[in-house]
Amino acid sequence: MDNTPQHHTDDSGTRLPGLWTRTIGELTLTYVPDAGVAMIPTRVYPASVEEDWSAHRHHMTDVGHLAMGCGALLVERGGSRLLLDAGHGRISGEDTEHFQYGFEHVRNLPESLASLGVDPAELETVAFTHLHDDHSGWARPDAVDGPHSLFPNARWIVGEGELRSDDHPSGEQLAGQKERTTSVTDGVEIAEGVRAWSLPGHTPGHTAWVLDTGDGRRIVAFGDAMHSPVQVLHPDWEVVLDYDRAEAERSRRRLVDFLAQDGVYGFGVHFADQQLGTVDTTGRWRPWNDRADAR
Repeated sequence: MDNTPQHHTDDSGTRLPGLWTRTIGELTLTYVPDAGVAMIPTRVYPASVEEDWSAHRHHMTDVGHLAMGCGALLVERGGSRLLLDAGHGRISGEDTEHFQYGFEHVRNLPESLASLGVDPAELETVAFTHLHDDHSGWARPDAVDGPHSLFPNARWIVGEGELRSDDHPSGEQLAGQKERTTSVTDGVEIAEGVRAWSLPGHTPGHTAWVLDTGDGRRIVAFGDAMHSPVQVLHPDWEVVLDYDRAEAERSRRRLVDFLAQDGVYGFGVHFADQQLGTVDTTGRWRPWNDRADAR
């Protein structure tokens, strides 16, 4: 069933999403949850101060933290499947970073895939927005017992520049990285209707994936180009982990402009319970009210 997105008014932003599936045009999209993180807003966004957040309480928990999900997006068209990002993985989160308040595995990604009837060994392609640990988790060499990760037969696809050796001196980030990884440039189509869009700044090769729905709409899975809906209104707010803050801001502004176009929607993997949405005529993030296919 083709579910046209509808706007809703409940934008509390405090709930982490469970596994959901939506069919949009020719695509079936499934969010596969893995972990949740509670963030300290002024540490994630060091340019902000406490007073700035009074207008954004609807994006925060009752105790004043930003709830952010971690997981992956399964994209299906016809008989083909690919995964965008690979969740948080086995990292325990016991030693939280200075910008985190808490961490928990809200659901295990392998179990989530199993509930969908998806065998990770049959997935042929995993494409990454970037290779920070919370996006490459189950593709890392230590993801499971054995050297091949949860996805032993998948090829890895990353944006050009993401695997620069001087940025990652500790060794391979992905299982079988040298043999299994392909780097792609801006605009390359990696599967039918799935194209790379270079949005560097958060990392050198940070890449969004633009999905053609087949009915005139587009959906962009934009990774960490934005971490929260507040950045739609504040693209100048850098993120503490941005590699190049000026470049990251330029990419955010390009993304917001793109999302404001007719027929363009976004998937923000960290956007708590507002992952799927668009930028409305007021310049704000508008989540979809499409819960009919939630599982």
